[in-house]
Amino acid sequence: MFTKRLRALREDSDIKQKEIAEALQIKPNTYNRYECGVNEPDIDMLIKLADYFEVSLDFLLDHHPKDPNTLPDLTNFLRNGDYQIFGRPPTDEERQKLSAVVELFFKTP
Repeated sequence: MFTKRLRALREDSDIKQKEIAEALQIKPNTYNRYECGVNEPDIDMLIKLADYFEVSLDFLLDHHPKDPNTLPDLTNFLRNGDYQIFGRPPTDEERQKLSAVVELFFKTP
């Protein structure tokens, strides 16, 4: 959670809220509201906070991008997945055709 991460970064650095607020040119109570979760900083302030603590936005926001190696394979999904086309599930023949079209577009020569 953002608020816990923000507080931990500050406390681990042994910095007072007032010091960070001064460095970011905001009021101390504004910074306090970020840590308490009362207010959320806009994207510009998030960037300033990440820069101040020398961390990435992903780290600051506790965001974990998906590993592309763990994403489902499209051809397998088209053949076996649960989806609809024009409000109905595709037939086995339609699934095979869709898979063949994708293979045509993305198959390496």
